[in-house]
Amino acid sequence: MQETSPKNICTGCSSTVHLRCGRHCDPARVKAQGRRSHVFTDQVDQLIRELYLNHRNAKTCPSIRLLARKVAMPHWVLKKRARELGLARTKEQPWSEPELAILARYAWMSDERIRLKLKAAGYARTVTAIHLKLKRMRYKHDGSFYSANSLAQALGIDSHAVTRWIKSGHLKAKLRGTARGE
Repeated sequence: MQETSPKNICTGCSSTVHLRCGRHCDPARVKAQGRRSHVFTDQVDQLIRELYLNHRNAKTCPSIRLLARKVAMPHWVLKKRARELGLARTKEQPWSEPELAILARYAWMSDERIRLKLKAAGYARTVTAIHLKLKRMRYKHDGSFYSANSLAQALGIDSHAVTRWIKSGHLKAKLRGTARGE
């Protein structure tokens, strides 16, 4: 007796559909699903460029919605295309020199503690922004900064031994603050 696979024929597109997951098995159908539903022509791209380059706040002003109606596309699709074309503005404020100096000075601390140091100096940055900037500037990848666990792992010993060495004064260490792992 032959065992049949749990498949059925879709009435909408007459392709094979799995009964278990409901997905189409027709390769042409699967390929069509991967294509973009909104096609951008050179004229549409030029209209987006003109809008973003000639208007200061193109994302927030009603002109993006007017253009969306004109080209019969959702406004979010036009904004996404503007990001792809490199026209959209970033939300992140540029870092000033004093902020970068504070970041470099306290790079060994946790991101939350650095945020508090920046706040005390009169700057407002989120923990995520600080974490990303430290990562981009490769401060956390510096070989001079080790946690007790990473040092123990690098030496192939128990982390309690490293903690004992710190407490006895054989190793110099600084407390990183809150928001750390083990």
